[in-house]
Amino acid sequence: MKEKIKNLGMMGNAFRVMAGLDTVYGYDVAVDDMFRALIAHSSLEEVTCFYEPNHFQESAILRKYRSLSRANKASAKLNLFSELDILQDQKKVDIDILHNVSMEFMPLVYLREFFAKSAFPITYTIHGASYPNYIESFYLMKLLMPFRPYDSLICTSRAVKYAVKAMLENISGALNERYNTNIKYEGRLDIVPLGVDTDKFIPMDKREVRNKLDLPVDPFIILWLGRFSAYDKADLLPIILMYKRLLEKNLDKDLLLILAGHDRKTIPFIPAIKSYFTEHGIENKVKIIPNNDVANRNLLFAAADVFVSPIDNVQETFGITPIEAMACGTPQVVSDWDGYKDTVIDGETGFLIPTYWMKCDEDIKTAAMFPSEPTHRTVLHHLLMGQSVALDLQEYEQAIQRLIDHPELREMMSENSVKIAREKFGWANVIRLYEDLWSELREQQKATPVEDRREDLTFMQPIYCDAFKQYPTRFLSDQETFVITPEGENVLDGKEPIPKHYQIEDILQEYQLGPIILQQLREVGSKGLTVAQILTQYKGLYHESVVRRSTMWLFKHGLSYLRK
Repeated sequence: MKEKIKNLGMMGNAFRVMAGLDTVYGYDVAVDDMFRALIAHSSLEEVTCFYEPNHFQESAILRKYRSLSRANKASAKLNLFSELDILQDQKKVDIDILHNVSMEFMPLVYLREFFAKSAFPITYTIHGASYPNYIESFYLMKLLMPFRPYDSLICTSRAVKYAVKAMLENISGALNERYNTNIKYEGRLDIVPLGVDTDKFIPMDKREVRNKLDLPVDPFIILWLGRFSAYDKADLLPIILMYKRLLEKNLDKDLLLILAGHDRKTIPFIPAIKSYFTEHGIENKVKIIPNNDVANRNLLFAAADVFVSPIDNVQETFGITPIEAMACGTPQVVSDWDGYKDTVIDGETGFLIPTYWMKCDEDIKTAAMFPSEPTHRTVLHHLLMGQSVALDLQEYEQAIQRLIDHPELREMMSENSVKIAREKFGWANVIRLYEDLWSELREQQKATPVEDRREDLTFMQPIYCDAFKQYPTRFLSDQETFVITPEGENVLDGKEPIPKHYQIEDILQEYQLGPIILQQLREVGSKGLTVAQILTQYKGLYHESVVRRSTMWLFKHGLSYLRK
């Protein structure tokens, strides 16, 4: 019997401040949903979240957890573990697994190798594999980090697992051949899909929900919902052309295409879409819903007769919207592309429309680092690649026509969709897949000899004092003597303020220990204390570096002086 995972560690840095983004990204929806699902549906006893103090993460984690608690959906106890608990108190982490719902992995490796009671497994979820800057920041670092054989990158689809494996093998192969090295990714690649809240995304009475959304009741509604971006999501212009063909062949039917979601403020797509509709003379048969309420997107899915998604971009990895439509009983007609291949079942829940591509990236490959601004380079590459992917528009049109002509087919696909969404993609089922994997990794960990891998991380350490030792006039030794100044006396007597810059200083040890050392300097008077004496006094109570920084803080602000 597999060991039960009791205490799961989670990284809080996965949560982003939505107000700072130029649109709504599927990543943020997936991260939020998975956190809630882990708290609500897992068999975990505890979830320990690691966060940065005085940042958005702490409040975000607490807010989400409290909302689940109020709804009696919090099955696991929440523990909060601050970055300062690790950095300043040198606390050791005692958990069974460390997971990140985002794809950042280096903090997880550092946490385990330097601050863990055991060499627990690490898992993290990929949300994008195609960005050019990932070559140096993600793929290369995966080859250089001391992963263990029971660590796993969670791939959400077979397609993205293949892509990640190919990228890693290309980089390691090229480096090993060129530099006679033997670097490779030492962890695992496992597949676990994203999930959908099947309590929220459910079939509804179409007439009622359309009235609620102020939509016309009678038309056959074709829905697209997502981020408006031909750069790194989906080109909607071919779908508009396909829709025009449908209108011309169904003059006796009432059709309506709804495009809902969020546009990017910096590079908007909606103006081009509106212009394309007008040029084709079908602007009256289309409804665009910009800035659609993400929280109520389940209503739009339930209101539609069919959901379409012409994804054509390598930026995609899984695709949440098809399974959300599926859970609402809305047939999906989508690209046969990336993660859609694993979710939509052709002929049962909807139709997979063939996509076509050819090798056309030789020039882009050689200019991987240009233009030099990463964001521009990313969108440019994705646009060029996306525009080289074609969907079979004839099959797209035929698939939707079949659904228009055959209500019984829609009903069959609707029933199949709800069943499969609940059985395969409901969060409770997805979390069980995670727990099974975590148990397997934990067993593998226990069967693997423990090896100290801390030395493998020295190349990543910022050696501030060693690298920049030529900056100061001189470096001080432990034999230097510090004496209190009159200003230091005044601070202790409350006559002058303690220097303070930011709120975080209230919880940093340096600013708590500094006044204590200052009091000791007053007690010894003009004799003063050497750095070595101060270090001896606080040995075992504070990290040696904290004591040194506290001592220098007093000197910096004129509360002590260096006896020459």
